Amino acid sequence: MKFTTTTIAAIAAILPMANAWIFTTCSGQWDSEDNKGCTKSSCKSGDTIDWENNLWSDCVLRVYSDKSCSNQIGIASDDWNDHTLSRNMGSFRVSSCDS
Repeated sequence: MKFTTTTIAAIAAILPMANAWIFTTCSGQWDSEDNKGCTKSSCKSGDTIDWENNLWSDCVLRVYSDKSCSNQIGIASDDWNDHTLSRNMGSFRVSSCDS
């Protein structure tokens, strides 16, 4: 398939409208283009979480064992596809999404 300048421009035009990140846990799904403050989401050790980060996004996911985002147990900027938790998770935060 041959990409033309017009095709590439059309694709680039719609990319910013896509969510920068999507985070799925056993207790819900969140998506945004922006930072997300401390958010409660409880999952047990052995549960699966999924972090999808847009290729051009600088967003960083931080996972915590407690509900107040004070005891960090994991961090990811690249995708965490079907990541199995090795510890209980109580909350998460997304930062560094500033453009």
